[in-house]
Amino acid sequence: MADNIQKEIENKIIDDINLGVAGRLIIFKPEKAPFGADLAVERKGKYKEKEIYFQINSFITPLESKNFIKDFSQESFLTDKNFYLLFVYFDKIMQKIGDYIWLIPSSQFKDIAEIVKSPEGNKLLRFEAPLDIKQKNKYSKFIINTKELGKTILNALEKGGKFDFKEIIGSNPFEEKESINLEVLKEFLCDARRNTYAASSTPVDNPRLLSSIQLEFQKGDYFYRDIYFPGGKKFIGQEIIYYELKPIWGMSYIGDQIGKLETIFLKESLFNLVEKCRLGEVCEYEKREFKYQDKGQGNLEEFSGKEEIFLESKSIYKLNYQGGLI
Repeated sequence: MADNIQKEIENKIIDDINLGVAGRLIIFKPEKAPFGADLAVERKGKYKEKEIYFQINSFITPLESKNFIKDFSQESFLTDKNFYLLFVYFDKIMQKIGDYIWLIPSSQFKDIAEIVKSPEGNKLLRFEAPLDIKQKNKYSKFIINTKELGKTILNALEKGGKFDFKEIIGSNPFEEKESINLEVLKEFLCDARRNTYAASSTPVDNPRLLSSIQLEFQKGDYFYRDIYFPGGKKFIGQEIIYYELKPIWGMSYIGDQIGKLETIFLKESLFNLVEKCRLGEVCEYEKREFKYQDKGQGNLEEFSGKEEIFLESKSIYKLNYQGGLI
């Protein structure tokens, strides 16, 4: 039974690592299990970084104890810059892991862990932390939101395997979250639009929705995803912006399918008017016989509008959009 629960915990951790990283990580169980690791994670693609290893240590509730305690033999405990300990508590009744977990570098754990003696007299390294995470202790700085585990690991891999816990904004429950900065949000949205559809960027290989085209852009804690479905006469889609893995802004749209030349002109218009179009403002762009026009209302928080393309004053394309903060 214990093995089945541990396997279930590992599978849930795998799901949480996959959350929000859009298939950019490869997660596997190492055959030789170096350092006693349960999982290994590496970036997808042709990268040279070494994979990161994780050992999952679980605490199954409900139990009378209010502390999470786990002991390791000091003599046999191994450390490596790419080896980390995960401490996870699992609610057996609710069949779910906790909202927060401890992610501790093995070398740091060996330095800060309390040394205790077993009944046989052997020296043990003890992890002990209150299940009430509001009670601060020496392990508090290693607490992260379970749902941000994938993003945290991806950021570390992009930095050569280094976790910088001071940069995990909002993941630590003791840090105050900042309200959404609309200027920063708009700047990111403009960057994302310039670098995706308007730039004819390459769609992701495995879109989340069947038969869709999916475009993505990430910068810091912001992540943008544009998913749309091309049809015979119409296309329909949505843009979503995530901040720290939480959806904060979105826009839905439906428009007419157009030819190759008109599409090239549309992308050029969207690129040049990126700070105004599809944001509730009024703007125009002309080139030779084509004219792009966007008539919107509202602001970044809540807006709607319609864009059109005219060929020699004749409307040949329309798109309606609506969006705002989530």
